[in-house]
Amino acid sequence: DEMAPLKNDSHAVRTAKQACRFLLLTSFGLEVISIFVTTVTGTMLMSHGDRASGIQGSINSPMGYLHHNLEFEYLTSRITFLQGLFNWLFSVALHNLIPREGEGRAARQMNLFIASSLTTVTIAMLAFYNGHMTFYKNYAHMLWAYTVVVFQRYVWNWPIRPLTFVLVPSTLLSSYLGYSAFVSPPEDDKDT
Repeated sequence: DEMAPLKNDSHAVRTAKQACRFLLLTSFGLEVISIFVTTVTGTMLMSHGDRASGIQGSINSPMGYLHHNLEFEYLTSRITFLQGLFNWLFSVALHNLIPREGEGRAARQMNLFIASSLTTVTIAMLAFYNGHMTFYKNYAHMLWAYTVVVFQRYVWNWPIRPLTFVLVPSTLLSSYLGYSAFVSPPEDDKDT
């Protein structure tokens, strides 16, 4: 695996390789979540007339309806799709930014161009997205709103949902393993 850190990598290269792998993993995970949540939400909406719910119907647009009645699902689908896309673009940019053994000057210049172009495109996409926001000032405001909605739904909720007791330890374990991977010393890496 060319993205596996090596003992002789500089600190910057080692960190870039780890970040690249992290971005690829989270990109995949976020896109899977996006597909899952949008599928479940679509099914919920299609079965809306068949079950009693607190969904209100006096909203003027489909997005307004989702935002007002299913804000968690609305934000999850929008954020996981966009952030997954951003993470993938940044991981590909970072992959091209990392110097490779035996890389010639022309190849290096092309890789830097690719990394710079992908970063520029990602920033342009974010600017475009911020300019077309509905209900939120910008992407950062949307992320903050999502944090509040998630906290209210899964933490500040009574009675506590049973899977919260599984989710919290699982999240803590994953966080610990991720932290351990990022702070592992170069001596733990392979030579070549």
